[in-house]
Amino acid sequence: MIRVIFIVVSLLLLLAAVVGGLYYWGVDPLAKLGLVNPPVERDGPPPPPPASPPAYVDFGLLMVPVIQNREIQRQAEMIVRLEVDSRNKEVVARNLPRLQNAFLEDMITFLGTNVRPDQPLDTEAIRRRLLLIGERTLGPGYLRDIIIDNPTLKSSTGR
Repeated sequence: MIRVIFIVVSLLLLLAAVVGGLYYWGVDPLAKLGLVNPPVERDGPPPPPPASPPAYVDFGLLMVPVIQNREIQRQAEMIVRLEVDSRNKEVVARNLPRLQNAFLEDMITFLGTNVRPDQPLDTEAIRRRLLLIGERTLGPGYLRDIIIDNPTLKSSTGR
């Protein structure tokens, strides 16, 4: 009985060594025998998952005093809408007070140094700046774009 067990164990070890050697040399013996499904080859990289449709969060009217020479010279007004992924809409809406504070704080400094007399507001520079501040405030990936409507620059009263 011991001889039979010894012969069976020896044959199993020999079979395992042969299969291991074939794998080592790059031959898949189980695939050659049809015991395993071969991997399906694709024509290229897998297609990206479909992008979620954009959603918009109404930021509202952003009124920024333009402070130059330690006085309020003008007032910039613009309607701001935030383009976000639909899955991030509620997160951004909950953080609107933080965004309002960060936008206003940065725009006071930015517009105070960049607004020149008799020139309109540079909405592209403001949009890029607000995107940067939004990413700092909320983290990357929450804001897709910022839409600025009706930018106006009004003179302060009494001037």
